[in-house]
Amino acid sequence: MVEDMVPEANVGAEADAEKDFIDTNVQVEGVDEADIVKTDGDSIYYAARYQNFIYVLSVNDGLVTEERKLDLGSLYTDSLYLTDTQLIVIGYMYDYKPYQYEDGTGIYHYMYAAYTGAVRIYNKETLEIEYQLETDSNFYEHRLIDNSLFLISNKSLYGEELRPVFKETLDGEIATNFLSYDDIYYFDGVPIYGMTVLTGINLTTYEVNSQAFLGYVSDIYASTTSLYTIQNYSTYVLGQYQSKVQIVKYNLDTENGLVTYVGQKELSGYVSDQYWMDEYNGYFRVVTSSWSPIHNELHILKENPETDELDLVGSITEGLGLENETVKSVRFSGDRGFVVTFVQTDPLYTIDLSDPTNPEIISIEKEPGFSTYLHVWNDEKTQLIGFGFDTDTNGWVNGLRLSAFVISGTTEVKSESDAVDSHIFNPADENAFQSYSYSEASYNPRAMIVSPAHNIIAFPVMTWNYDSSWNGTSLSQFILFYIDFDAEDPNDIISEPIIISHDVDENYYSGIDRGVYIDGVIYTLSYRQMVSYDLATKTILETHLFETSVDDEDLNP
Repeated sequence: MVEDMVPEANVGAEADAEKDFIDTNVQVEGVDEADIVKTDGDSIYYAARYQNFIYVLSVNDGLVTEERKLDLGSLYTDSLYLTDTQLIVIGYMYDYKPYQYEDGTGIYHYMYAAYTGAVRIYNKETLEIEYQLETDSNFYEHRLIDNSLFLISNKSLYGEELRPVFKETLDGEIATNFLSYDDIYYFDGVPIYGMTVLTGINLTTYEVNSQAFLGYVSDIYASTTSLYTIQNYSTYVLGQYQSKVQIVKYNLDTENGLVTYVGQKELSGYVSDQYWMDEYNGYFRVVTSSWSPIHNELHILKENPETDELDLVGSITEGLGLENETVKSVRFSGDRGFVVTFVQTDPLYTIDLSDPTNPEIISIEKEPGFSTYLHVWNDEKTQLIGFGFDTDTNGWVNGLRLSAFVISGTTEVKSESDAVDSHIFNPADENAFQSYSYSEASYNPRAMIVSPAHNIIAFPVMTWNYDSSWNGTSLSQFILFYIDFDAEDPNDIISEPIIISHDVDENYYSGIDRGVYIDGVIYTLSYRQMVSYDLATKTILETHLFETSVDDEDLNP
């Protein structure tokens, strides 16, 4: 089956005109998300962890040439974007500043770490800096949409100057500006833990537009036309803490980098990550969860231009999860929603959202373990891939799990598993006293390669094995599966894994950070090396060693 699944070059919507490559796994098509690795099919840009530089690797038939090691100086980053002409680096610098506190008994002096968020935009051809923005806010999230970069920042309310400050460098000229108090807003009745600063940058003119709202940002969701910020907070009522979430909507002008406030809504519960949210046909769908007791709900909101509020138009307030089951993953796709809850088994709920005023649970699938990420595999939204953890009957995790689901269309909860195929991956040494496997993809979908057009899903895995004296050995692997929902035998939907390994430094974490797919070759990257693997010939093409800038002794004080 694997031979049949190897794709030809230049297939699928993700294919470039010249090179066939798979881009960063993002939530919304057309809304780019930053990552430590970016590619345009001709080059790979890799921001190695724990080091302040970016490897620029040119790619040719499975081999790489290290064209440049771009020194970032004091800038730390894990966020890169690529446009046709620009390399965008987003990160932070920090410095320790004095802070004085007086409480009536004396004056106390402290030092606190002051973070400076920074954006550097390089010419992709020359790697010369074209523009730089520094601000006293800490970038929480950002999105690249069309011709605009949108930045969402958290600013502390400590210090004498409360206005956000922006220091711009363009054509050798430095300009420092403060956001006017007239552009800082607040909401009645919402606790203020800090300030959320929204900034848009036009990537052609480098014109900057900003505004700020009192209140902290806990998460965001962005479509090609709208931005939603989430603030999770608690209230204390009648001797009990209650979870609350404030949802704020903004319209986006992606040509000019403008953000415009639309409205807000407060709901009970909390929102855990960006995949718990979605916008479709003007409606915003969101899953919330509460503690004490555990309770899960789905709500559908729509903006009301007359009141500047988000109106609640539909909800599911019961039946989303069995008793004491918390939400582990959510995915929306068009008029369908999918929710995984978990205590000891994994119910996967399929929700019909075609009528926003009356959402309905139409299917419940069940399997051991739980998925932390869901990916819809076909246009009919009847085929799903879930990635997460396998568990025993007591709910204890005993390995990573990849599952394939075909939606059954029944709400009857069965005792057996509904997953039509699954693969449990636990590369532990059977002679080990204790073992532990970890994948960044379990909480960060950008760490995955995912492409239904190429029939591929892949992710890095790090495994530690310990003997009875707690002496450890490590495995650093990149695991790739082919997916074929048309397989004659349902047990063959998920192929056997292709495993690409890296050498491991036992004194320091050297796990594989990312894999990149270009023209049928997987390029795997860790801070010590790049290993390329040809999917057609099933052979390692090259192992390229990076010259690290820091000695292991310095990395392991």
